[in-house]
Amino acid sequence: MGTKHSILFSGENMWIKKKEIFLAIALSTLVVLLVTYSSLKNEKYPLGSFLSMESEASGERTHFGQGSQQHYQLITETIEGQLNKGTFEDAINKLTILTESKDGYVKSLHMTYTEGAWGGQMICKVPPANVTSFTFGVRAIIDANGTVTYINISIEDINATQQTTEATFSTINLNLNERKPDTNAGIGASMEPGLGILKASLLWIAQGLIVGVPLCFASLGIVILVNRGIIPVWKNLLKGTKQPGKNSPVDISSGS
Repeated sequence: MGTKHSILFSGENMWIKKKEIFLAIALSTLVVLLVTYSSLKNEKYPLGSFLSMESEASGERTHFGQGSQQHYQLITETIEGQLNKGTFEDAINKLTILTESKDGYVKSLHMTYTEGAWGGQMICKVPPANVTSFTFGVRAIIDANGTVTYINISIEDINATQQTTEATFSTINLNLNERKPDTNAGIGASMEPGLGILKASLLWIAQGLIVGVPLCFASLGIVILVNRGIIPVWKNLLKGTKQPGKNSPVDISSGS
């Protein structure tokens, strides 16, 4: 008779081992890292695609202008932002450095101080080939010191006869204003930073519970299935194939 192999799970074997818990945590962490990496990669791709498309378009516009000498495109942008209290000067300095790094210059700067807050308008001139990277740089600077509230981009086709030295540069109008202090807020204004941190913390905790707990249980189920189900069956099958049967024929050769 052949040997029968069976797998029995007693009450003692149903306890979850520490090794299985660690493997489940490792598997969950790996899944989270893969999802995060994929999302970050997808976020970067449209930006790179947009920049490459803008570069190709700039090349086509330059080629068109050199070949026919009839038309060129005038780009005008308006960017508005609301800055945090006390960050206006630093933002203006960084925007000036950014303009010069893109081979442009600051045409005019008007600043006013009223009701305890700075505000002003800055007009920058930048070559058309650097407009896209300059726009993203301006947005990053404003977002680091406040919030971008408005962006408008206008492209106009101009005859070559109207072209001047200054007109070859794109015009970017920046309207920036600091948030005015709220003197009537009282205790609520002083508690606002702490409430913001508390809300963000509760949001992260809720997301972790909603996503993390089911993911950990699913990973633990996969580990238990592989460790207690698939691997033992696979080992028993290997033992069954290696062990010869009792009624297997024996080759007897007689000497002459």
